[in-house]
Amino acid sequence: RFAMEGAKVVVSARTVEAQEHYLPGTITDTVARINAAGGEAIAVRADLALAADRAALIDAAMRAYGAVDILVNNAAITYFIPVETFPEKRFRLMMDVQVWAPFDLSQRVLPGMKERGRGWILNISSHAAIHPQKDLPGRGGTVYGMCKAALERFTTGLAQEVFNDGIGV
Repeated sequence: RFAMEGAKVVVSARTVEAQEHYLPGTITDTVARINAAGGEAIAVRADLALAADRAALIDAAMRAYGAVDILVNNAAITYFIPVETFPEKRFRLMMDVQVWAPFDLSQRVLPGMKERGRGWILNISSHAAIHPQKDLPGRGGTVYGMCKAALERFTTGLAQEVFNDGIGV
């Protein structure tokens, strides 16, 4: 949709080609569809749990197209494990990808957005951020819900913080 409206798009994920992951669809496929439809897009591999990859992603976007006007934070990694047995390594990974990465990527694009007096940051959350219904059994989604709740609070706080700079969050 962004490309249909004339935006130049940078599509990113940890996997680039189909053989790298068991799920169908790749960022290469997405870029090909955008370009075939007359849009303009590039694929950039990035593991958002890694600071170097986050920096390289923004650098690649700026080299290809100049200033970043729109940032869409949509990455997630999820383990549905009860709190009692949730491993620290997976907890930290979920927090890094779903909370720290959007924060860090926003920090990286905000100076340019403020300088231009405009920009948009879209953080994709989930209904899981809302408190679970008390009459439904738990499914090990506590950490996922916690990450999404943190992302939503970051979103509303940042929106308030940069509203007067012409930036929508």
